[in-house]
Amino acid sequence: MIRLLFSLLFLICCPAVMSAGGWCRQWISADSVGDSQLWFLRTLILPSQPVEARLEAISGGRVCIYVNGYNATTDILAPYKQGDKVLKSIGCDILPYITDDTCRIAVWYSPFLREIKSKHLSLTVWCRYPDGQRQSYVSDSNWSWVMAPAETNGNDECFNSLAMYDKWNIDELPAPMLLPVRVSSGSYYEPSEPYTPQYIRHIYSCKKISATPTSLTYLSPSPFCGWVRVTLRGMKRGATLSVNGFDYICNGDIDEQACRRFTISPVATDHIEIRCSSGITADNVMSVEAIDID
Repeated sequence: MIRLLFSLLFLICCPAVMSAGGWCRQWISADSVGDSQLWFLRTLILPSQPVEARLEAISGGRVCIYVNGYNATTDILAPYKQGDKVLKSIGCDILPYITDDTCRIAVWYSPFLREIKSKHLSLTVWCRYPDGQRQSYVSDSNWSWVMAPAETNGNDECFNSLAMYDKWNIDELPAPMLLPVRVSSGSYYEPSEPYTPQYIRHIYSCKKISATPTSLTYLSPSPFCGWVRVTLRGMKRGATLSVNGFDYICNGDIDEQACRRFTISPVATDHIEIRCSSGITADNVMSVEAIDID
């Protein structure tokens, strides 16, 4: 109901999204990138610090949206559940994350509805200022994109922590990294629905049941369908782990965590196998957690 009321208010109060042909939604997308996850970035310089600010987005993929470095979309696997085929919308209050006239928006995008190639992201920020002025900012050619150090391939996912840019969602990335987006338009009333949030139902601590020089096997107290979170210590820089369909390239820091971000294991299981061709021991694994998602 809240999302519906906001959508109606948005339509009434935001003339900036009107065109000669009626209400129009602008989409931004990247060049053909296959299975790659993407970062979309835009810095807004506002007239002043707003007194009300909301963000609304529709995407053909799963997204995590940051505002001034803070995760504004705290729900997991947003906005899609497995099997969804209709474009989904997500909205959130972003006023708590805006403390001056600067609004840095960073979106971590993962492919999901692969048949919708030209609709990676449509995002609108709506603000109200102390003087009563209202203004909206749509996804347009002022956005940029860059490949994230991760890929999504069906239910499998991989992440290269060696290539991670730690402050990508807070600071401006170096200009040579950024690429111009493609912009397209479509009817505002294209099929879209608010999504149904998914939640972490339970987190299980797992126990080691067997080991070889290149693998460790852990057992969860109960079958789960979701994520495995492995806390590592002292791994070799560049070593590659495979954890139940998730591949992770280690950065060699003293402590690091390997965990999916946008996918879940397709079937429930209570076994977790950690493989590393360059070798791994129980001393390298501080904890293994099975995260059950509903």
